[in-house]
Amino acid sequence: MTSDKKAECMEVALAAAREASVMLVKLASSELEIQRKEDGSPVTNADMRAHEIISRHLEPLGIPVVSEEGADTPFEERRIWDACWLVDPLDGTSSYIRMRAGYAVNIALVQRNEKGDMVPILGVVALPDLDELYFGSADDGAFRTAISEELNAVPMQRDLRIAAPYNLLISWNEPATLGELIPGHIDPSEVRMKPISGARKFCLVAEGTADIHARSRGYMEWDCAAGDAVLRALGFYVRELVTGRPLVYNGPTLRVGGLIASRV
Repeated sequence: MTSDKKAECMEVALAAAREASVMLVKLASSELEIQRKEDGSPVTNADMRAHEIISRHLEPLGIPVVSEEGADTPFEERRIWDACWLVDPLDGTSSYIRMRAGYAVNIALVQRNEKGDMVPILGVVALPDLDELYFGSADDGAFRTAISEELNAVPMQRDLRIAAPYNLLISWNEPATLGELIPGHIDPSEVRMKPISGARKFCLVAEGTADIHARSRGYMEWDCAAGDAVLRALGFYVRELVTGRPLVYNGPTLRVGGLIASRV
């Protein structure tokens, strides 16, 4: 992908995330229509509205879109793609329903690399209720700004002073123990755990407010690809919790296992 095409993709993704975020904030104060998916997880009219907005922005770019709320595309078709969007129109639907801070809009562009793996090349994470927007790409770095402000994006830094006690961010329903979530070189007594909603965890690690994000349970690719892209723009990776290998995307099931992102 040319640099001009990638810049266009970032511009469109930012516009999509901003428009979806404004809609989500407005709709949060109204009566939501809540249904249940086959797996029991909630889905609302807000999820679907955000999906429609983001799809409207992305589809003219001619790159396939894989969205949590979109139609399923068989792996036999997806496996030949060289690039695709991974989108979660409303990450943290349960938090959104409960009006708990940190629900997000996730938009990531993944592309096949020289090894044949699909990896994130740009990502946007919007936190609508906090008016925060994080974005990054491998060539341009990672930035933080306000959803309501299109100028004055602040670059995030890779090299920050890290010292104990370390802040570990987990999901609200994380079942694993502290020892199961952190690397062996870290003393558990020097780690403080805190639950945070959704993709905000990746953003806080990227900006250096937190040091580690770990999760033992399975995840969908669209839940972590955008945050992974922001971290990769800083030279970090979201890795498999057990093997330590960087995540790859557009797999047969679109699922990943346990993961960890760490500055330590």
